[in-house]
Amino acid sequence: MLYNRLTISCFTAFVFLLISLNVFAADTTVVKSPDGTIVFKLFQNNRQLYFSVFLSNRIIISPSPMELLVNGHSVTKNVSFQKTERYVHNESYPIYGAHSTARDVCNGLTLSISSNGFQTGLEIRVFNTGVGFRHTVTSQNSVLTPEEKTVFNLPSKSTIWYHDLYMHYEGVHVKKQIDSVQIGEWVAPPATFKLYQGVYASITEAALLGYPGMALQSNGKNGLVIRLANDQPTSYPYKLRYSPEDTLKMRQPAKIQNKIVTPWRVVIIGKDLNALVNSDVITSLNPPPDRKLFPNGIRTAWIKPGRAVWKYLNGGGDGSLQVAKHFTDAAASLGFEHNILEGFWTRWTDAQLKELADYSRQKGVGIWLWKHSKTLRTPEARDSFFSKCHALGITGAKIDFFDSEAKEVIDVYDSILHDAARYHILLDFHGANKPTGLTRTFPNSLTYEAVKGMEASNLPIAPRMKQRFLLLEVWPVLPSTL
Repeated sequence: MLYNRLTISCFTAFVFLLISLNVFAADTTVVKSPDGTIVFKLFQNNRQLYFSVFLSNRIIISPSPMELLVNGHSVTKNVSFQKTERYVHNESYPIYGAHSTARDVCNGLTLSISSNGFQTGLEIRVFNTGVGFRHTVTSQNSVLTPEEKTVFNLPSKSTIWYHDLYMHYEGVHVKKQIDSVQIGEWVAPPATFKLYQGVYASITEAALLGYPGMALQSNGKNGLVIRLANDQPTSYPYKLRYSPEDTLKMRQPAKIQNKIVTPWRVVIIGKDLNALVNSDVITSLNPPPDRKLFPNGIRTAWIKPGRAVWKYLNGGGDGSLQVAKHFTDAAASLGFEHNILEGFWTRWTDAQLKELADYSRQKGVGIWLWKHSKTLRTPEARDSFFSKCHALGITGAKIDFFDSEAKEVIDVYDSILHDAARYHILLDFHGANKPTGLTRTFPNSLTYEAVKGMEASNLPIAPRMKQRFLLLEVWPVLPSTL
């Protein structure tokens, strides 16, 4: 009996190998990491683009369809490759995060593609700790509407940690075997999984700008399918804080002018969780800082990360100027660099705000002001707020209640990042989406609080302190010392 089982098992593995070899036809395009351990394969199956990812000959992503539609037409089917160009990156850059110096070391490939009347591009980069790919689409149509259905097929028996979209990015993670994840279940990136051989990987996106954010949905067959924001359920926090009209508006498909550049679709890979946390793939897929806004990059004089006191956690008395000064004193005695004020500051006069900012500056403490993101939707509103902060000596702004990744909201993030930088204001995004590496491009964005954090410890939610922060990208406010 044991012999028969072994024979059947070996036969099954042999058949799978033959199928895999048959799928990877002669026109397979291969990009390898600089150290040769990670391999990205691009090929066609029934005239549909497919990809797969390997680490040292172990399957990380099984053959999976790569599918992007524009205005209802697929640009990843019936493709014709017109031009390919390979390139190499090998550079270091300063960063705030898990370590102080990041490395962009990868092999890249750009492909010019024609499909269904569209001129498209596909760019692939393979690092020693992961892979990324993105699409570009140009068309004579002035308005382009994207839809993505790319699948990430995970190996059977992989363990996955994830939460759904109900609370946007403040959900409680569950741990399951991928084979038991039911069709239709939502997975908020990053989706971190462990192969039964012990290798870890995580699926997310990088450089999210001018495009709706992606989530993942199970197809019930070990596959996670990209769904853009208009196809995702509206989060409870968004419905709580915005009108039904706003909700309906956010569910409309994105409309992009003239040219689409998707965010990078990313798989981070490592032998353990430490390798995932210390990967530089996400930031390396983002452009460096604009020297007009940040003359010395992250070393620009007004970029000052640090630790903060926060009255909200324990009440801490009334929202008076005297109490705020008390918290500044506490920050100074602890050696902390910042003091965050919640919405009570809106009841103060400008003179009181300036008095606190001046008082705190003498003690080496910067003042931050909380602000609802919906009040910063117009250029005039942003200019009014950030210019006021600059004039009063305010260090930073904590912007809250985004609760969606619709393109319109993503565009608000982008505008806030630019306008705050013009007035030398640091940013903490609260009620925010997943971090996608923009801290490299905009070093004034110190944190994306896309996690159920310490504030939830005061809420009557049973699993609140059982939550384990498993992953992934952590953008700490602490200055890096590694």
